Amino acid sequence: QQLDDHIVMTQAIGFSPFKKPFEGRIIEWEEGLTLASEMLDEWVALQKQWMYLEPIFSSEDIMQQLPLEGKRFSTVDRSWRKALGEAKMTPHVLTMCSSRKLLETFIE
Repeated sequence: QQLDDHIVMTQAIGFSPFKKPFEGRIIEWEEGLTLASEMLDEWVALQKQWMYLEPIFSSEDIMQQLPLEGKRFSTVDRSWRKALGEAKMTPHVLTMCSSRKLLETFIE
């Protein structure tokens, strides 16, 4: 909610007739906040899916019955755990959520 409020506030500042000296910074800030918002939305969606699937694919029986799906989940699991490790090392949310590459990985 607070992130959305900041995006709206930044957009309002962008419409100000006095924005000219700060226009580049306003655009950069709005793009960063929007990217962070998209990233967090995808993060939560991926986390929900991962929490549902992780106990299923932890079973050796399932991995043998569904080898292709198990391999796909293993790839997602590695990416997810790597992202969590990076988030732990980079607790500043705007820094962590500034990677378009990570967002694309989450969307895949």
